[in-house]
Amino acid sequence: MKWDETISEVRRLPLLALLLTILISSLLLIALNFFTLKTMSSVRAYVNGESNYSKGEKNATNSLVAYLHSEDEKKWNEFLQYISIPQGDSLARVTLSGNGSREIVRRGFIEGNNHSDDIDDMIWLFKTFKNLPLMAKPINNWEKGDSLIYQKLLIGKEIHASIQNGNSEERKEEFLEALEKNNRALTEEEIKFSENLGEAARKIKEYLIYVNTIIILLIIGSVSLYAASLLRRLNAQNRALANANKELDLIAYSISHDLRAPINSMMGIVNLVQLENDPEKQKTYMAMLQRTLDKQEKFIKEVINLAKESRHLVKKKIVELGFLIEQVINTHQHMPAASNIQFITDIGVHRVFTDSSRLEIILNNLVSNAIKYHDHTKSEKMIWIRTYSKNNLIIVEVEDNGVGIDKEDHSKIYEMYYMSKDREKGTGLGLYIVKEAVNKLNGKIELKSKKGEGTTFSVILEK
Repeated sequence: MKWDETISEVRRLPLLALLLTILISSLLLIALNFFTLKTMSSVRAYVNGESNYSKGEKNATNSLVAYLHSEDEKKWNEFLQYISIPQGDSLARVTLSGNGSREIVRRGFIEGNNHSDDIDDMIWLFKTFKNLPLMAKPINNWEKGDSLIYQKLLIGKEIHASIQNGNSEERKEEFLEALEKNNRALTEEEIKFSENLGEAARKIKEYLIYVNTIIILLIIGSVSLYAASLLRRLNAQNRALANANKELDLIAYSISHDLRAPINSMMGIVNLVQLENDPEKQKTYMAMLQRTLDKQEKFIKEVINLAKESRHLVKKKIVELGFLIEQVINTHQHMPAASNIQFITDIGVHRVFTDSSRLEIILNNLVSNAIKYHDHTKSEKMIWIRTYSKNNLIIVEVEDNGVGIDKEDHSKIYEMYYMSKDREKGTGLGLYIVKEAVNKLNGKIELKSKKGEGTTFSVILEK
């Protein structure tokens, strides 16, 4: 992927996520505000309903008292008409509580003198909040009030029967006292209903304000988070681009510098071959030319590997370590320089989640170095490759009993093109590539080496 395409993708993905978050949050805000308005409208409808309920029962009481004194049947009919208002609300409440027919609920609220446009909101509020503690109190007050309305109706029927039997005068005081007591209790429940409904409305409003605030903060936080993420990604890409440019400049300079001398040397050898008539000397010159060409071929391959390693994105998957190590050994063990070297493996950890191509590059370079710098004076030439876990980390280790590395070179071996005086067989890029690959895997590499005894490279990866 090109750098400009990468940066474009980096910009696009957080932006899409941000827009999606804002869209969802905005829809939630709209829904929440609609919910708030509907709740407030429903509470207002219940306040109006309570007013009609209260007026109905008060007018019913007045008509019943007038009937008790006048024994006028018209007043009795007025009582029945007025008391049907709170009875209608009672029918609606009982039906709602039992999840009954919506039509019966509507009929009850209409009988309770509630506006037809408010009924859907009243039904919605009751069904939505009836199981919440904050609505339990006003619904309980409503239920007690309905019980008192039924009690008033029974008192009214007693009064009607007494008047019909002609003995109402004897019980008039008793009836008036019962009505007064009933009226006080009803007034108390009506006041409590209004207070508790108002408290429930304030609590609901308060909760909705909290949720509104959280959603707004979520939007602001998302914008800030994605903006920060975008900046971090762009900064990381800019740093990577700057490093890549720096590496390319260094590689270009090094190639031009490092190829010039061997090319001049080869041209000189070619001139010598052309001037020399002795076949043996010509063979010597051609062998020198071949060695120089081989070294430059290695150098060019290392440069290509470096370019590939720097460009590829990290793609992690489950890697079978035993299989990968076997592949690396098979690649190297038939090389002429490895003919007398014994490979020993100890696979303590069989799988790791990492980038297989980069891990292969690391192992190829480390094994190649172990072969290249073996100690030809030793009768037994060994390379050990181990995998094991320690402190929640996975270690892949390559050890040899080769010539070792001078202590003064330990801190320099990962530098690009660095070669110590006794390690001039290479190009100076192998361990640099290893270090870069390990860094890309968020790992570490450790070196233990003693001159004349051997070297151990430990690649440490997260589990």
